This record gives sequence, structure tokens and C-alpha cells, in this order.
Amino acid sequence: MEKEKNIKKKFQLPHIYVILFIFSALAAISTYFIPAGQFERVPGPDGRTAIDPNSFTEVEATPIGIADFLTVIPRGLIDAGEIVFFTFIIGGMFAVLKATGIIEVVVDRLANRFAKNSILLIPILTTVFAIGATLIGTPELSLVYIPVIMPLIIALGYDSIVAASIALVGTVVGFTTGVLNPINVGLSQKIVGVPVFSGLPLRLALFVICISIGIFFIMRYAKKVQQNPLNSYVYEDDQEKGNFTSRKVKLKRKA
Repeated sequence: MEKEKNIKKKFQLPHIYVILFIFSALAAISTYFIPAGQFERVPGPDGRTAIDPNSFTEVEATPIGIADFLTVIPRGLIDAGEIVFFTFIIGGMFAVLKATGIIEVVVDRLANRFAKNSILLIPILTTVFAIGATLIGTPELSLVYIPVIMPLIIALGYDSIVAASIALVGTVVGFTTGVLNPINVGLSQKIVGVPVFSGLPLRLALFVICISIGIFFIMRYAKKVQQNPLNSYVYEDDQEKGNFTSRKVKLKRKA
């Protein structure tokens, strides 16, 4: 224990509020340097409004002031109110399930089932989440997946970054490649007047390549954490929530 305390981390993630502040500040500063402009809207197919790509004109810049910068987060919460309340509702639902003990039972069974080959869960779960996002176009479901798989991933000896990466990489890759995504592919192709879901082989190839690269990097980091928990960037935070190292040993003894 004393040896672990004396080891200094090379890098430690800043607090989430610090990250939000930095990105907000960068976005606000960029309004003073990036030229402002606008496009003309023209009638599109099926009564939709489209943008004329050849109609860009520069307009007078309106840089972000101090008042707007200080209120950017609460205004963002208001604009994304549907997603925020959706997250609250899902969080409350899982809190109820956790109180009943259902999540713990499922986590224990899966953890013991994959105790010897826990690394296989990473490609399986990431691919499943990616397929769901690429078919129905709901990347926000990653907010649902993370609290579900977090206890399982930590119980298997990894950290919360691995759990978040599985959910986020899977849903983002699936939504971005959009193999049969009706939102970012189907609707877009309909607006521009090309055959709906054309170019399927190319998107399918991109899906396989991108998800393979994502799984590779997640597994590489997960193996480092599994070999030595001190390699985790969030080691101290995960220790406060539950010692996954001791939990992993317990699972091995059961197996």
C-alpha cells in the first residue's frame, strides 16, 4: 500500500467541470477569430428547407461576451432539456433496479461467467452497441449503457474508462458510419435526391474498419489496467467507488 501511494501518476484527468470550462472558453474565444457567415435557405424536396451551398456570405461578427460565456452551461442544459430529462429518468430507473438487487445478481453471474475470459466482453459489447446505433440511429443510448455495464466491467478488474469506452465507441462508430441509419443517412440522402441507403458496401466496410480499430485500442488499454490497476487514469476515483482489484481476486477464487 505504501508503495502504491508513493507512485506518482504521469497523467490525471481533470475534473469534468474543468473540461467543460476549457471547451466553453475555447469556443467563446474562437468567435473573435472565425469569420461569421450565413447561407440562404431554399425550398427542398417534400417541403423541407435546404441550404444553398453557393450562397455563403459573410455577416457582421457577434463575438461571445462575458455574460453569454458565464451562462453557456445553463443555456445548454435548457436547449438539451429532452436529453437531460431522459438521462434523469433513466438514472432513476436504474437506481430503482439497483435497490431491488437485480443489477448485482446479473453482474455477479456475468462476472463469474467471464472471469477467465473477461477480455472477450469488450468486442462483444462494443459490437452489439455499434450495431444498435447503426440500425436505429440513437447514440444517446450510450448514456443508458454506461451505468448498466459499469459495475460489470469494474468487477472484472478493469476501470470506468473501459466501461465508458465500450459504450461510447460502439454507439459513436455505429451512428457515424450509419450502415442503415434512418437519421443521418436515410434522411440526408432523401434530401439531396440520391437513392436512399445507396453506398451500403462502403459504409459497411467503414463500420468494420472503425469498430475494429476502436476495439483494438480499448482492449490494449484494458489489458494494461488488468495487469496493473495503477495504469488506470482513474485509479483513485475507482478506488473511492469500489476496490476493483480486490473484487477481481474474489472472482478468481470463486472460479
